[in-house]
Amino acid sequence: MKSTITMIAAAVAFSACSSVKLPETVVDPVTTRGLDLVKAELVGVELPGGIVVTEPIALTLAECVVENANEAEMAQIIAAPDTATRNNIVSTVFERPETISCAMSALT
Repeated sequence: MKSTITMIAAAVAFSACSSVKLPETVVDPVTTRGLDLVKAELVGVELPGGIVVTEPIALTLAECVVENANEAEMAQIIAAPDTATRNNIVSTVFERPETISCAMSALT
């Protein structure tokens, strides 16, 4: 997990000025709700090196999580009874190579 966070931190450092725009076709309420919840969990998180996740970066990372989470994980993210449970699910999705690749591509 530390290497995942380090890679994401590096991508975040290179993308501090990027602007992110949600795809206009996102209308699925589950996807929208999941995206909002994941983004809210990420905003303000301090990564290694003192980098703090801003809202645009959180949105980019949340999009990667939503794109790579399966239906069961999305349901669990939405229904999570607390932040710790939601963070565990999001961390599981973030550990996948395709999610890391998405985050690196989106942030560089």
